[in-house]
Amino acid sequence: MIYPFKSPFSYDSGTIKSWKSDAIGVYYCGVASSDGKLTIYYIGSGVSDDGIRGRLLQHVSESKWYDVTHFGYHVCDTTKEALDWEKQEIVRYKPKYNTMGV
Repeated sequence: MIYPFKSPFSYDSGTIKSWKSDAIGVYYCGVASSDGKLTIYYIGSGVSDDGIRGRLLQHVSESKWYDVTHFGYHVCDTTKEALDWEKQEIVRYKPKYNTMGV
């Protein structure tokens, strides 16, 4: 099952570190608009032991997206579900930082 989208959260190490979760799923990085919607610049999956939180912490430490300010996510029940959903969402949104083929 893919759970409802949760967003926006501040894309910074303090916010992400304080999130005590190892949930797997798909995350979206981008910029929050004034009405709370997320303009998506990158979509990824967090399916390792550290889940979404672990992947977001990796991205924040790399500091490669100067214009990303917020993130959101969908929790998934299985790795396969998360990987399939990530592919569908990349095709759907065509985020500017997803440069590898899916």
